Amino acid sequence: MNKPIVVVPGLVRKDVVAYLSEHVTVRQWTEKEKMPKELLKEWLRDADGLWSINHFTVDEELVKDAPNLKVIAQASVGYDNIDIDALTARHIPYGNTPDVLTETTAELAFTLMAAASRRIYENAQFVKEGKWVERPSNIKGKDLSRMTLGIIGMGKIGVSVSRRARAFGMTVQYHNRNRRNDDSLLMTTYVSLGKLLTTSDIILVMAPLTEETHHLIDAEAFEMMKETALFVNVGRGKIVDTDALVHALETGQIDYAALDVVDPEPIGADHPLLKTGKCLVVPHIGSFTDRTRKEMAMLTANNLIAGVHGKPLLTCVNESVNYQSIEK
Repeated sequence: MNKPIVVVPGLVRKDVVAYLSEHVTVRQWTEKEKMPKELLKEWLRDADGLWSINHFTVDEELVKDAPNLKVIAQASVGYDNIDIDALTARHIPYGNTPDVLTETTAELAFTLMAAASRRIYENAQFVKEGKWVERPSNIKGKDLSRMTLGIIGMGKIGVSVSRRARAFGMTVQYHNRNRRNDDSLLMTTYVSLGKLLTTSDIILVMAPLTEETHHLIDAEAFEMMKETALFVNVGRGKIVDTDALVHALETGQIDYAALDVVDPEPIGADHPLLKTGKCLVVPHIGSFTDRTRKEMAMLTANNLIAGVHGKPLLTCVNESVNYQSIEK
């Protein structure tokens, strides 16, 4: 009996591909350049599953000629490149990878906050450039203790960051579409977006990218922030108007920024953001540890294996079309 076919349109972990190959026939694009979309559509005509790569948009146009497609999965929490409604209409369950990257992304967010507050990068450069032997550093940092952290998007990762912040003696407030019902337990305070922007010493974006959050942080938002504010984004680059951020840094509307995500992504060394001298940027490494990336890849593989055999996905975004367990 032939195994189900799963298309993998890019490079993913070899050890997990080997595991996946024990259960399905893997058809993988292994070139370094992006797979042509028309070729991907051709491969999908005979496919039972798709391991989505986030630089592809998965929509009705991509999957309309894939009659055997039973499941799509992606190694990420966010799914702004996935048209969930289109997949649901075709009864294709979509699996993402929540929970497994919560702690590591929270660690990265807090690391950026701490490194930027204490100007770790600039002081390390000071030593590297041989200036320490000439004079003491005058690149002063700021304490995290007694600071107010404002988190935009208080999901699981935001909660994890808030625990770390409180351990460092910070006050935590947040803004969500809806107020949480565990504020007293978490020792956090729900506030309006306007109050968060005007009263926070550090503003951390952890929200997903949606129509409502696209360019949520724009010129008006930066004008509301304190001149001493540190702005941190570990959510999605398009939540922030990059031109407005550059202007805010150049004109002193805010003090500094630390970013794991940017728009556009990636950015070159000559980008105006880097020329401000007031911005620490890392290359979208929120979940980039070996353990976490392997767990994400394994969950993606197991979602695909389950889906192609008509079994429930372990994590399904559009649960209404997830396969159901058969009770014996």
